[in-house]
Amino acid sequence: MTDSTVIHIEDKRDVTFRVHRFNPQVDSKPYYDDYTIKLEKGITVLRALNYIKEHVDPTLTIRAFCQAGICGSCAMRINNMSKLACTTQVWDELEKTREPGVIKVDPLRNLPLIKDLVVEMDPLVDKMKHYTNWVDSKMPEEQWGNKEFLVSEEEFQRYDKATDCILCASCVSECTILRAHKEYVSPAVLLKSYRMNVDTRDGSHELRLAELVKDHGVWDCTHCYRCQETCVKHIPIMDAIHGIREDAIERRGVKDTSGARHAEAFMDDIGKKGKLVEATLPIRTNGVGWTLKNLLPMAVKMVIKRRTPPPPLLVKASKGIEKFREEFREMIGHVAKDHEKKSGE
Repeated sequence: MTDSTVIHIEDKRDVTFRVHRFNPQVDSKPYYDDYTIKLEKGITVLRALNYIKEHVDPTLTIRAFCQAGICGSCAMRINNMSKLACTTQVWDELEKTREPGVIKVDPLRNLPLIKDLVVEMDPLVDKMKHYTNWVDSKMPEEQWGNKEFLVSEEEFQRYDKATDCILCASCVSECTILRAHKEYVSPAVLLKSYRMNVDTRDGSHELRLAELVKDHGVWDCTHCYRCQETCVKHIPIMDAIHGIREDAIERRGVKDTSGARHAEAFMDDIGKKGKLVEATLPIRTNGVGWTLKNLLPMAVKMVIKRRTPPPPLLVKASKGIEKFREEFREMIGHVAKDHEKKSGE
């Protein structure tokens, strides 16, 4: 052996994939199968699953296409987090496992399961259709194909990041509201709606916005940020959601929906006391009638268990409230100036 000889030893180890299985034609409920295979460092989860399908268990059903992080087809939950299997390294996931050497693989949540790791995307597509997630061109139809319909570089920058969405549905899978209410618009649809609404070539802005502010729309978002944290393309989804809300308040006013009224009451409490006056928040949001009809039974249970929020008169302002109010007013001023700037553009 000469000094120039390089000995290269591949890092190999046995890895167990605990894979969610369910065939509706034969199974009464889902279960897990364990597959242990020897892998080299540098292998993605998708390549490992493909190996299992081709050499170990051909009945395993997965969805994949480009294998390059472009199409979004192979989105699934890996170690309890929605990701693209084709861009997720096995070695990286081994560092995050609860059980050493075992990687858990599940289908996306919040979408109907078809088989094993494959979910039905039609509910998401139907919502995109409902909220008109395409540009409805302002250009007269007779001019189509005769000339370009251009936007400036500055205009494009407003929605540039939103165009990176590949509809993998990872954000849909991690959305906490969708787990409770399947009718919720979903973060993916809100992102697409924002992208269309800020496009100056679009002619359906008001129609789309009117749908977005209805029940199960943009005001139902709870700001948990799970969608943004799990976005495989690192898109600032919450910025888009905030953009739709600001647009709704500017165009339709704060009395337009219960969501807008809730936001107004929230800001009013924070500005005055630095904390929420929870006892009256439902009434200020939805009115006395709705509150009595929908929340009275829960209120009785809270009284019995002594878990009621303090009455408004007993909610004292936070310490250092004067300093906070000064900063709060400054923040409101900056927001107002930003709105003026956008209006001028």
